[in-house]
Amino acid sequence: MFSSPAITAAIIAILAALAFSGGFAVSDWRSAAEIERLNSSNAVLSAANDKCAVDIQSVRKAMDALTSTSARREKNAAMAMRSATAVAAKHTKRAKKMRALPPVAAAHQCEVIDREQIEYVKSRDHNE
Repeated sequence: MFSSPAITAAIIAILAALAFSGGFAVSDWRSAAEIERLNSSNAVLSAANDKCAVDIQSVRKAMDALTSTSARREKNAAMAMRSATAVAAKHTKRAKKMRALPPVAAAHQCEVIDREQIEYVKSRDHNE
């Protein structure tokens, strides 16, 4: 009964159709699992990419702040150096003037010290 070539061909065709459709079912199942895995990986990578973009923005803001602070400090330092140069020149001039003064006799040293202190206090009040 099964020896008929038509029946054998029909059985082979049915088995081939089952095997082929089973292969498609397994392939679809594997593809769905792979798509799910890729979607999960994509979500993780997208979150990491978004965090990286936020980090880049914060670093740029910090660098801009550092650059402006550095420029401001450099400007302030230049102004301070100009001011310090003027003050240093004034002190140097005063020191040269003091070195050039003649020695004072012992009897008049207290008067000279009093006068120098009064001059110093007056000049200090003008500088502040």
